[in-house]
Amino acid sequence: MADEYQVTYEYVNGSTITFKTNDLKITPVRSHLHIDTRVDGTRVVTDPGYTYNRFTFTAVISGATMDTLYGVQTGAITYSGAYPRITTIYWNGATTETNIEVALVDLQATDLGAGWWLVNIVMEEKDQ
Repeated sequence: MADEYQVTYEYVNGSTITFKTNDLKITPVRSHLHIDTRVDGTRVVTDPGYTYNRFTFTAVISGATMDTLYGVQTGAITYSGAYPRITTIYWNGATTETNIEVALVDLQATDLGAGWWLVNIVMEEKDQ
C-alpha cells in the first residue's frame, strides 16, 4: 500500500483545502522537448530545458469541502502573487515541497453518498 500524502492547496491568502491521498503522482513535463528524425535516419533532440511539474491525485472530501472547492474552481480565480499554490506536500510526515504556484486544471468529482465525494485533481505548476 502506498504511503498517505497530505497536499495543502491555498487558493487565496489564508484559505486552504487539505487533501489526503495515497496516489500522489508528480510528473515533470518538458513541454518544449522536440525530437526530429532527419532523412538519413539521424535523430536530433532539441531541449531548452524548461520543465514544470504536474500533480495528480485522488482524495475523499466532505460535501462542505466539495462545495468550497467547486465554488473556487468555477468562480473567477485571480492568478496573482503567490496564489493559488500548494503550500505543503507532506511525505512520510516530513515536508518536502512548499509554496508551489499552481493552476488546478482538472477537477472531477463523484458523489459517494452520505456527504462524501471522491475528487480527481490535476494541478500544474505555474512557474518554474
